[in-house]
Parts: sequence; structure tokens; C-alpha cells
Amino acid sequence: MKRILMLTLLLLITGVGDIAARPKAKWERRIERSKEQDKWEMDRIWRRRSSYFNLAYVSQNTTTNIDELASMHSDWGAALSWGKTFYLHRRPIGRVLKFGLDWTWLDLNGACFNQPLTSIFDGAYDETLYQLDAGMQLGPSITVNPVHHLKVSTYFRVTPSYSSVYAVENELFMGRYATYYNVGATVAWRVLSLGVEYRTGKATYDDLGELSEWMPGLEIDVDTSSWRFYLGFRF
Repeated sequence: MKRILMLTLLLLITGVGDIAARPKAKWERRIERSKEQDKWEMDRIWRRRSSYFNLAYVSQNTTTNIDELASMHSDWGAALSWGKTFYLHRRPIGRVLKFGLDWTWLDLNGACFNQPLTSIFDGAYDETLYQLDAGMQLGPSITVNPVHHLKVSTYFRVTPSYSSVYAVENELFMGRYATYYNVGATVAWRVLSLGVEYRTGKATYDDLGELSEWMPGLEIDVDTSSWRFYLGFRF
């Protein structure tokens, strides 16, 4: 009888312990699933949307040291940029903020100008000029993820470029190295983003073809500033 009572008591204790352990194990599994889901969601928001491809409308202004080209505003302009944000830390600060380094390995910017000029041979005429810049951007960025897949970023980038100008009527081509500085902001939701960017820089053109033969030592300084309004794709 005594053995039966001891066995019954042991079974009761074991059963109670098992019943008590079940909720704990279930709660631990929930916590583990929650952590895995949180990590998966973080990867979707941050790692899988760090590359960008932007198409922009450009409004561009230039000033030069040539009187007739002293100030010009573009008739139209367009730009393309393609790159990636490399975040500097894995976990977002406060679960919402990350610092990054933006590398735009392809940056193209083009603008067209129509400018009235005067020639001693042909009198007044309209000159069409195209300005094309090709370069790469590099600089820091800050990205905030306030809710769900919404991300707001601001950045500053330095853009070493090859800058060129072609005058159609005079068949004059000028090319030179230029450094541009870009500052901008973008709002992204999943794949799509909208952004605005200000860009400024200067180039000095001294290889002016036949014009250099007529006017030795002539240099044309071109200060460029532009606004870019772009539609972007994140992937």
C-alpha cells in the first residue's frame, strides 16, 4: 500500500511538472518564431532594398567668363544614376535609423541650351549647346525607417566627372575633368522612390580646338548648378 501511494505521488509530481513546462516551452517557441520573423522583416526592409536606379528631370543653370554666355538656363535636361547604399552597421539604431555609404558607380547628366550669339561673319544666330557629364558619386547617407516599408534618406556625395560641352553651329567640342557636389533627399516605399537633389560644380575648358589657335591662352570657366527631380527603383 505504501509503495502504491509513493508511486501515485511520484506520477502526480511528474505530471504537474510536465504541465508547468508546456506553457514555458510554448512561450519560448513563440519568442523564437518572433525573432526569426523580425530578422526576416529587417532583411526585407534593409538588405533587399539597398540598390537604386534613378531617372531624373534636370533644370540646369550655367555661368561663364564669356560675356555672351555669361548666364544660361537649360531648355531641358535629364539624368541617370545607378548605385548602392552600403550600411555601416547591421542593426538599425533604435530599430529605425542606419548610417550608410552611398556608391553611385554610374552617374550621367545631360542638358541642352539655346543661346543667341553674334558673329562678325554671320551676324546674329542661335547656338545650340549640349553639356554632358559622366562620373561616379561617393558619400555618406542617413536613412530612417519610421514605419513598415517607408524609408526616408538624406545624403551628401562627391562626384568626380568628365565634363564636356558641344556647340552645334560652331562644331566646337570641349572636354575637361570636373568635381561636382550633390546633396539630396529621397522617400522610398518598397520598390519605388521619389527624390530631389541639388548639384553644383565647376570646370575650366582650355582645349578649344580652332578657337585656341585664334585666341591663344583662352580658357572658359563654366560654373554649373542644377536641380534633379527623380523617380527611383529600389532592389
